[in-house]
Amino acid sequence: MKNILFKVLGLMFVLLVSCEKEDFLEPSNADTDRVAGQIDLSIPEIKKWYNEFNMGVLYEYHDTLDFAYAASTDDASRIWETVEIPMMRTIFEDTLGNMIPGNETLYEDYLLEAVKFYDTTLFKYFDPNGKIAEYMPYKVLISESIFSPSYVPGGAGTILTESEERYSSTSKNGLRVVYNPHSIVMTFNKDNVEGDIEGYTKDNFYIFLNRIISMHELYNEIPATFFSGKATYYGQDMEIIYREEMDIEEEKNVYVFEKDWFYEKGFVDAQYFYGSGLRNFYQFYDEDGNRLPSYIKHEKALVPGYEFVSDKFMDVRSYLNEMMFRDADELLEFPENIQENMKILIDYFEGMGVSILEMNPDLEVLN
Repeated sequence: MKNILFKVLGLMFVLLVSCEKEDFLEPSNADTDRVAGQIDLSIPEIKKWYNEFNMGVLYEYHDTLDFAYAASTDDASRIWETVEIPMMRTIFEDTLGNMIPGNETLYEDYLLEAVKFYDTTLFKYFDPNGKIAEYMPYKVLISESIFSPSYVPGGAGTILTESEERYSSTSKNGLRVVYNPHSIVMTFNKDNVEGDIEGYTKDNFYIFLNRIISMHELYNEIPATFFSGKATYYGQDMEIIYREEMDIEEEKNVYVFEKDWFYEKGFVDAQYFYGSGLRNFYQFYDEDGNRLPSYIKHEKALVPGYEFVSDKFMDVRSYLNEMMFRDADELLEFPENIQENMKILIDYFEGMGVSILEMNPDLEVLN
């Protein structure tokens, strides 16, 4: 009898330890089509997106089952669960989550405004007859706001802070857009949107397009000539290579890297892609440490400590940033090889059904 008791106790101990090691395993719900069961096809735009792009836009959802669900034990899964994505209807509810009497119509009108906003400022740039329609995300949530108490993990965190219209310099706290491998969440708060329509438009487009590129590794489809000669530089320390190629002795000071040297390799000086962001640098001393008669101002300076972009995907993103935010005069200031690379991307994305030229008409000067 004692032997049986000891065996039972031993088995219970093993099970207890195993449970502690697997304390975060949860069903992923990956096989459950929650879009088809929740989508509101009575709204024309939502029906259009679903039929043309196979993209389900939900305005009412379960923040765990539709966004934060996990099937792993890693820290990233825990972070996703902390991201707050309240629905737009919460604006019209009381503290208990009940719709305030008389607010039903206000909520319906507000919802239609949100749908119209995304129809006219984002999805219009994607052609349902183009190849891009095959790559649109299946699940899109529209929330009232997004709050992340921790850094958003993975490539999402980096991309959220790259756009020149970025909402924040960090992927923590208030955000416009956030995404993981199975969902993308975009916000609509009327007061915030109306105060910065252009910012929302460009930021949303940049993040949305790059999420598509990332999920389907579309950078591998871009013509090889765009990446010609860059592979050996990705992720490398600029100063080491600069000194070697420019034959600069160790005792000489290097304050900035010449833009022509940088451009000739096919890279662009996108503002938030290097170090803590490209800023103006004022040079007061020469390479030997002698005081200059007057300072030299270097705009968007590349300085020691910076590295080249890390890979193909980041290379493409840096170009997209410049193509979205530079005007005609600025675009024409780039050397010929940079302009040619931009043309490659224009041709590729336009051919896919992404209206880069409509997003920034100034790109027409490159044709």
